Amino acid sequence: MLSAATVMAPAAATQKSSLEVLLETIKKRDEQPKDAPPALPARPTCRGRLPTTRRPSLPAGFKLENDMATVVAMETVPVDKKPDVEKEISGLETKEDKPVKGHIFGTKRKFHNSEVLEESPYVESFHERKGTTVCKDPPSVSSASAKMNGKPACTDVMDYVRQKKLRVWCSSPNAKWELGQIKSISGGDAEILLADGKVLTISPEMLLPANPDVLDGVDDLIQMSYLNEPSVLYNLQLRYSRDLIYTKAGPVLIAVNPLKEVPLYGKTSIMQYKKKTKDDPHVYAVADLAFNEMLRDCINQSIIISGESGAGKTETAKIAMQYLAALGGASGMESEVLQTNVILEALGNAKTSRNDNSSRFGKLIEIYFSETGKMCGAKIQTFLLEKSRVVQRAQGERSYHIFYQLCSGAPPFLKKKLFLKSANDYNYLKQSNCLRIDGVNDSNKFTALVDALDTIQISKEDQMKLFSMLAAVLWMGNISFSVIDTENHVEVVSNEGLATAAKLLGCTSNQLVTAMSTRKIRAGNDSIIKKLTLPQAIDARDALAKSIYAHLFDWVVEQINHSLGTGRQCTWRSISILDIYGFECFNKNGFEQFCINYANERLQQHFNRHLFKLQQEEYLEDGIDWAPVEFVDNTDCLSLFEKKPLGLLSLLDEESTFPKATDLSFANKLKQQLSGNSCFKGEQEGTFKICHYAGEVTYDTSGFLEKNRDPLHSDSIQLLSSCKCELPKHFASVMVADSQNKSSQSWHSVVDTQKQSVVTKFKLSLVAAKKSLVSDDMATRTARSDFTPAHAQYNSEDTLSTGTHTPEVIESRHHNHHPEAKVSAGNSDRRVNAVNHLEKEFEDRRQVFEDDAGFLVAVKSGQVGSNMNPDEELRKLKDRFATWKKDYKSRLKETKVNLQKVGTHDEKSRKRWWGKKSSK
Repeated sequence: MLSAATVMAPAAATQKSSLEVLLETIKKRDEQPKDAPPALPARPTCRGRLPTTRRPSLPAGFKLENDMATVVAMETVPVDKKPDVEKEISGLETKEDKPVKGHIFGTKRKFHNSEVLEESPYVESFHERKGTTVCKDPPSVSSASAKMNGKPACTDVMDYVRQKKLRVWCSSPNAKWELGQIKSISGGDAEILLADGKVLTISPEMLLPANPDVLDGVDDLIQMSYLNEPSVLYNLQLRYSRDLIYTKAGPVLIAVNPLKEVPLYGKTSIMQYKKKTKDDPHVYAVADLAFNEMLRDCINQSIIISGESGAGKTETAKIAMQYLAALGGASGMESEVLQTNVILEALGNAKTSRNDNSSRFGKLIEIYFSETGKMCGAKIQTFLLEKSRVVQRAQGERSYHIFYQLCSGAPPFLKKKLFLKSANDYNYLKQSNCLRIDGVNDSNKFTALVDALDTIQISKEDQMKLFSMLAAVLWMGNISFSVIDTENHVEVVSNEGLATAAKLLGCTSNQLVTAMSTRKIRAGNDSIIKKLTLPQAIDARDALAKSIYAHLFDWVVEQINHSLGTGRQCTWRSISILDIYGFECFNKNGFEQFCINYANERLQQHFNRHLFKLQQEEYLEDGIDWAPVEFVDNTDCLSLFEKKPLGLLSLLDEESTFPKATDLSFANKLKQQLSGNSCFKGEQEGTFKICHYAGEVTYDTSGFLEKNRDPLHSDSIQLLSSCKCELPKHFASVMVADSQNKSSQSWHSVVDTQKQSVVTKFKLSLVAAKKSLVSDDMATRTARSDFTPAHAQYNSEDTLSTGTHTPEVIESRHHNHHPEAKVSAGNSDRRVNAVNHLEKEFEDRRQVFEDDAGFLVAVKSGQVGSNMNPDEELRKLKDRFATWKKDYKSRLKETKVNLQKVGTHDEKSRKRWWGKKSSK
């Protein structure tokens, strides 16, 4: 690497080439002692008040006999002087089904004189301020360590913590974490004085260490002394009470949905992060990091966003896109990219019981930039749209927003052309008894949708096609049937729904009647017309409606991609944003939750691999001394899904191919084949349980086979192909093309080989999405603040246990009903990332060196009087470079080791008398 002096040297009379300068630098370096590893930047410090540098020793004889847990002395505040917010926040939820394992105190754990331990730097300063007595030995200690001398004033950990009046977390009988102090110890139990003045008697095994108040509300969880569950929850809750909804956990950003407007966004805030005048945790900071690393390293970046429904994933993705648009503006493309959110939300979002604007599909948005950082295009990939929501949903929920927006906001001429009525007149919309969302004006939303379609440059003609298909789907839901014989056969009732749907599709009423009430069955060379029963006719109608909507959704995405791809010729690098459904667990979980949770298992594996596994593999390769990181590895659960031939997906596909198979037979097959799997539990009455990384979920197999087959009979496809309108014909051609790619049979038998099963297609889409993601993922985790959207408050009883991720301690725990949302923003440990940048720079310089060397030799060999052999001189230069390269790599490895030592020095000082920093 060129020194600053070399680079800054003024030009001589005869200009030297860069290669000559480099060779002179190497020569000078070879003649001098080897350089020390490069100086490291100053380690960031906590923004709270600084602790005293004086460290008293612990009493002699104080020892831990195992490393089950971490214990560190921390300061405490008298109960009667605790801040009000602490009284509001004390009482955090803990898991009910698992008692806290013994990792705290024990009367047999004593210190011995041979142990070298030290106390938290905060304790003595606390006693100095409060004037209390300190249990300590003579002050014969250094700033680095404290040796045990003298007779101890307290003989075990419990007495020590009690005398020091250190704060602890205790798991109360009502399954909450309570903050308090040890009042007394009797018979192996501890009396804990809680923040509200109550006294609780519990076993020491139900205690966890609490951080000193100087660390309350830190903006990065790795600054905390203890990363146990209650400490993390308390810190997030304390920050939330101050409207600080973003918190870092090393390379991960945690965001808690405020469910209200907070003054954290807008042009002013964007400029602050853009100019680096503000560095508080924020989605803007994540997007800024991705953008700058893309420009600096010339590597594609990705921002992964996931979380439970209502955690704020969609809004977080929009905020990240807003910031990237501001950075890459002035190209005219940024407004189009931002307007895609309006269109996709209208078509793919709906009101659920937990979220008024829940995304019912997953999406991967790739935003392309030029070499100068200007936004020049985008591409959207979607997967697993919840088609069933078009025809049915739970009570209190809505279908997709666009239906209600169309009925409410369409201008008179459009309503007349599409024969539109109010939403309450359509069976598909009124069945769930929910037509409106509080605080949402569907009419205004429709106006915004049309503006967005105009911005994306979707023509008025195509917009009319879109609205016509939407109206056709609504009118199809009003088609009814009447039973005509004792065998439950039906005929279509000639009503307004039938006639209007036929007009909008561009077919005759008779064609629509035939497709919905009969089936053409081939028997050899003959065809037999079979009448459908009432359930079969309803299924045929709903299947056609779902198919039209799903293909319409895909068609709109194609139009968006076509519009956003107009500037792709200048594409250089990209930033991908993955917004995927969060882990779901309801009272009744079906096929949709099965697929969604499988996707989250996939995402969790990606997260684990790039944040933990790859980093640890690099440590092993480089010979770095490190402590293995414990984290929840979901490999077994993912194998349960994907293993062949006895994985969940394979067994589901196999059972779906049998015409006489039922949902109950599928459940029985799972129980028979997977009963020995630790992640699977067979249940009664067609249900089964899966032990996910986020907890157990019980699935009801009702509808699994039908939804996985997703059948659309050839009669319905033929109907669409015969329509006069362009879009139905397009949908039919897409389905036929898909089938022909997988079978050489006639398209009349397309019902048998129409397409891959839903789970297989979904799996392939996840694989494709994974390939688009790079290893430099940015990480952000978002969590719901309260179960009820109307309340902008932090409810500890409804909040998950929150995992944190640091190089030393990782505990990713989730409540089985409310897993936290997470946004993953790609950036490994910053120290190692700096080394990775040096590695890339090294390869770049190597190529430049070889090019310059060849050029220099060729020029000098042509000079008068030169006897140089160009090939021989080039070989010598390359040999010298190889020697330099070997030495460079050796120093690089040494630098990595030193970086690791420096990075863990402060962390090791925290591990003294509690054992581990975190607990399970």
